[in-house]
Amino acid sequence: MATIVYLDDDIALIKLFELVFEGTQHKVVTFTNEHEGIDYCTNTPPDVLFVDYRLTDLKGDEVASQLPDTIYKILVTGDLKVTSDYLFDATIHKPFQLMELLKAVESFK
Repeated sequence: MATIVYLDDDIALIKLFELVFEGTQHKVVTFTNEHEGIDYCTNTPPDVLFVDYRLTDLKGDEVASQLPDTIYKILVTGDLKVTSDYLFDATIHKPFQLMELLKAVESFK
């Protein structure tokens, strides 16, 4: 069982993410506000973080760089080309296949 955080400003994608992991043993916590997500992940580091690239106030790489290195970080983006100095553990492109999410969590183990 993994603790997973998904941070995205798109509420429909948050709901979809929750549905994908609903029948699993994983604990899922979601945020639409990046500052609340950063606070949570800093105080209670999850095993896996999925973070959208374009958020309301920050970019996904800015969020990831503020969090502990022990978190397996996956960038989720609809951008064809992302320029970032932050090295994510994995990247998933929107529109994503639902199985990609499950496989990404399995690959962190």
